[in-house]
Amino acid sequence: MDTWLAGTEIRTEATATSLVEFLIGGSAFSVPGITLHYGKRSIRFTPIFLYGPGVTGCIEACLHAPDAIRTLYRLFMRSGRQNDWTWCPAGVQGGDPARLDEEAFFMMIAPLLPE
Repeated sequence: MDTWLAGTEIRTEATATSLVEFLIGGSAFSVPGITLHYGKRSIRFTPIFLYGPGVTGCIEACLHAPDAIRTLYRLFMRSGRQNDWTWCPAGVQGGDPARLDEEAFFMMIAPLLPE
């Protein structure tokens, strides 16, 4: 991600989220996330769970704008038969998530940039 953002005016901020993992005894632990900032808008990539059905982990991408907060996408770590990161629009159930690559990443963060 750092390489993809090199030379842009997008600022990154490391974040931490506390997750409770029920498969390992209900222990809570800190998981890193990231927020991208541009002007008064930001997109937060927040870990929301580990070890779901057919998925190793899930991150939610939300746009934070002065007038609203909107969930945009979900990113999945090792989803189904795919070992790479995949993604789908928020609210889409089932289906076959697409592979996360540079083109998909910039499409995801387009709402962050001015129109």
